[in-house]
Amino acid sequence: MCRRLVLLLCGLVFAVRVQAADHAAVLLYHHVSNDTPPSTSVSPAVFRRHLDFLAAGGYTVLPLSQILATLEKGESLPDKTVAITFDDAYQSVLDTAAPLLKKHGWPFTVFVSTQSIDDGYHDYLSWDGLRKLIAAGAEIGNHSYSHAHLVRYLAGESLQQWQMRVAADIRRAQQELHEKLGDTPVLFSYPYGEYDADLQDIVGSLGFFGIAQQSGAVGEGFDRLEVPRYPMATNYEDMQRFAVSVASRPLPVSKVSAGPRIQVAGESSRYNFAFDLGSGDFRLSQLACYNSSTGERLSLNKQAAAGATRISMQLPDWDAGRRKINCTAPAEHNPGVFYWYSYLWLVKQADGSWYQE
Repeated sequence: MCRRLVLLLCGLVFAVRVQAADHAAVLLYHHVSNDTPPSTSVSPAVFRRHLDFLAAGGYTVLPLSQILATLEKGESLPDKTVAITFDDAYQSVLDTAAPLLKKHGWPFTVFVSTQSIDDGYHDYLSWDGLRKLIAAGAEIGNHSYSHAHLVRYLAGESLQQWQMRVAADIRRAQQELHEKLGDTPVLFSYPYGEYDADLQDIVGSLGFFGIAQQSGAVGEGFDRLEVPRYPMATNYEDMQRFAVSVASRPLPVSKVSAGPRIQVAGESSRYNFAFDLGSGDFRLSQLACYNSSTGERLSLNKQAAAGATRISMQLPDWDAGRRKINCTAPAEHNPGVFYWYSYLWLVKQADGSWYQE
């Protein structure tokens, strides 16, 4: 009897270990509506299918703040962990998304630019609406006060003046969130998904996690100022892509060399993108990196390095805009699972001016 009990307990411990994980997928939504721009929207029907998929697949949905705190401490998450996030606090999050999430009892994170609330922008939530979201299971994060392109300098602005302005903008939003809503997590979502090392320094100095918009899973040893998320919108909403996204794992990338984060059109092809890729349960021979603007598969050079493989490629000849390279490799022993890493560049117009939205 005692021997059976020991074996049973050992089996339970093994099961817990099997179900533990060191990674999670973070999903990014904006509108959940049929009547808003497709580039930042999913329909209610599609959003419902996404949630049904997570429920049927046994996924665990946790607050983003809890996921990041757990990973940063080196602790394990439940297997198949996902965070659901929304940028901008549109009305459809309260009217459509929150009731669907509440049916599952799932938490979610909403990033707010507080000027849109203060000035009563059309289709954005009010402070009372945000309190209703909190009651429905939301945590509220900082998306700046102004929702400006924070990496951009004003005319005649010095580095120090820019630093002071941007820090004040972020602090103002956090102060308003605290005064209106109480304690809020130290999560900052970069407006438009734009950032560079200088903006990351400000965000880090203020104690925030920096939440980005390029794809990829977040895992142990993640960069706390460059947390990836999978954008969900009309062109990226199909169930096959959704299934790959939520099942993904982070590629073990280090020692990244990427040229300037902010570049000028016509100059990007002068630079190489390179990183060390550690070992893992993925097929190195099937590693592929893609220009997200065109879907073009890039030519890779692979060289053995100390305990890793050095991967390098020439950057595409990009025109102006937000540009990304996505690198993926299929899992060796887990069919349908992909390891993923993405990197962002901001490419100005050839004359040095910024691209338009």
